[in-house]
Amino acid sequence: MKTNYLEEKSFTKNLLCTLFGHHYVEVKKVNNHFKEYECTHCKLQVTNDNKGNKIVLTSELKDINKTLSYLHLKRQFLSHFYFSRNK
Repeated sequence: MKTNYLEEKSFTKNLLCTLFGHHYVEVKKVNNHFKEYECTHCKLQVTNDNKGNKIVLTSELKDINKTLSYLHLKRQFLSHFYFSRNK
């Protein structure tokens, strides 16, 4: 019986998203252009593509976003400490 209750609960959450649309919250800022979002109701994870549209976050896109985040942090670190304006 508990498994049926959980299935019904997830069904109502998906029904809310189907009727009213997803309520996305920013989970991670990859860099200035890319962000990861998650729906507060159904926990669907999405990211934005190069045009700004939201697409489902797959494992391949997670790896790409992780690499982009690493490169962005590395660039910020190098520009802050090694290429400062005060010389």
